[in-house]
Amino acid sequence: MSLKIEYSPKLITPELDRSMKNNIARKSGNKHVSGDTYKKRKFLNKALDFVASTRAIQVVGKAHFESKQYAQAAILRKDFKARETAAQQQITLSDEEYDSAVWNSNGVQNRLTREDHVRYGVEYYDYKLGEETTPRNRWALRFSKVSHTLHGLCEINAAPTGMSYNTFRNLGTSGVDDKSTKNKVMMFGLLGFIGVGTTELLNRIKGLSNSSATWLGQSVVGLLVAFPVASSALGLLGFCTGMASQMCIQKQNVNTRQKELLSKGISENLQKILSQLKSIKDKPELIQVMAKAMQGKFHIQKKIKSDSLDHEGVPIILRNALAAIDLSKSDIENMEALKDSLGEYMQVEKPQGNDATRWKRYCYAKAVTAKESHYVALASTVDHMEVSYRHAPELKDARRYTEEVLAPKLHNFILRTMAYPATLIDYVADTKIAPTLRKWATPEYQKKQASKLSDPARASENCFRGQYMAKNIHQYGPVTQSLIKISEGMRLLNMNVVLASNANLSRVFNNMALGIHGTLGTGPASRSMCNSVGRFFGGALLAVIFGTFIPVAADATGHPSTISTNGKLPVDFSMTNIGILMFLLSTPTLLVEGLAQVAARLEGWNGNIIKTAPPGVRTFQFAR
Repeated sequence: MSLKIEYSPKLITPELDRSMKNNIARKSGNKHVSGDTYKKRKFLNKALDFVASTRAIQVVGKAHFESKQYAQAAILRKDFKARETAAQQQITLSDEEYDSAVWNSNGVQNRLTREDHVRYGVEYYDYKLGEETTPRNRWALRFSKVSHTLHGLCEINAAPTGMSYNTFRNLGTSGVDDKSTKNKVMMFGLLGFIGVGTTELLNRIKGLSNSSATWLGQSVVGLLVAFPVASSALGLLGFCTGMASQMCIQKQNVNTRQKELLSKGISENLQKILSQLKSIKDKPELIQVMAKAMQGKFHIQKKIKSDSLDHEGVPIILRNALAAIDLSKSDIENMEALKDSLGEYMQVEKPQGNDATRWKRYCYAKAVTAKESHYVALASTVDHMEVSYRHAPELKDARRYTEEVLAPKLHNFILRTMAYPATLIDYVADTKIAPTLRKWATPEYQKKQASKLSDPARASENCFRGQYMAKNIHQYGPVTQSLIKISEGMRLLNMNVVLASNANLSRVFNNMALGIHGTLGTGPASRSMCNSVGRFFGGALLAVIFGTFIPVAADATGHPSTISTNGKLPVDFSMTNIGILMFLLSTPTLLVEGLAQVAARLEGWNGNIIKTAPPGVRTFQFAR
């Protein structure tokens, strides 16, 4: 079965098209204004976005999407080579010959057997395929699932305060946006409760101990250190089980169902890429925007080296893809042309015979990976977690499932349970409490409530709500805008810096592992494995910091868990309890949020629902 490219008439919806354009703009350092108009993002916004990308969902998303894209790149490369060879030899390949040259080739199999692809391409090695999947590959999938489970447990221990807060918040109410006033109120209340509760727990544990010293240091520090230690250990176990998955996996002939899945993924991405290339063709400014998006969001480390750029700094793969498109032809014809252009670009001359030394084979493999990574850079502009699938089940680990699935389900269950005794109250007092509780527990009601905030027709009703104000800051006066920015800045600092100490440390080691593999390895690094390595070293380093720095600081400022009588500060009140520290920062956040709402009422609501760029700010437009 050869690679089949199919056109899906209903794939490119207006919503998907806007999401792809917004993603291209975001990755190139721009942002959506309104309609088809975009402008440059401010440095502060880029910095906050960079800090926010430490969240584990970003790492999981990259692994999920890149795993598919590298497999697609290998298939396109091998497909072009097989057809080119057949044309040169003036022969027609049989199905068996094509399968051997493409689907079952080493190049494609090396991408299909990567840990990322095994973990996030479950349908490919699913046990439901029965005998079509080898026993070793079914075991590889099991080990990878265990590794993913350990990753979730690792995330739970990496940020116990954040998980506790998110779980309690989603358990108590539904549909809370991070930017809303309700979220800031709950941060103030819940984080204080979590922090005080943790302190009391530590004090109780300490009171039960005959000695305040443990092998981890002082007992108040011991439990604090236990979380990053557990996170580090689970990261190591996740890495080991991921390695077990890679040791089990073996190359196998691709069956018909697998070919259909892979062909469908390639067809959809070619159609998405085509839809965006048609909108930028013959528009130099937009081509530069696309080129920057392919290079990466922050351009700290270029995804495409200078030798693969043309004289205008545009990736050659993008220039070739644009040249292959003929706007007078149908989409399916352009998709076929795009397939050929991308496949041809990724060709690398393979050393043969006596010339195939070990070093030259190594250089060949590196060159192939580099070419395929250019396709990944192009595909990631339209096939990305910011475009679609953000809430796909395969992107959820144990922590996200607990926070985003289990807690809301329990919330709805509690409401439905409360409706039973409320029925009696309704009967006696002639009220309608039970129907109201049942209505609140329905997904339809919750979706309707969430959609009300984005409905332009309700703007005048929403204009003084915190969530609306934060998302439509341009509709308010200068004082209100300043207060909103301060409030949101403190919230982001609280959630992405204070809470994410483990994540930020792990990110350093994660990137180091990716860099080392990229320098020495011949294939694309597994982001899942590198993330486990990052969590191992990040958690270990944080445990060392907590186990050494905190006791030293305590000696310098007074014994923790005691109220100082000589002017020294009780260190554990702020330094050893993330919950209390976040509570302290949430207090001025909520205060400034309140001042912003007061200022909004005093300055008034401008009512300019359609956002426009400020005077003098350079903008550009995406064509549809």
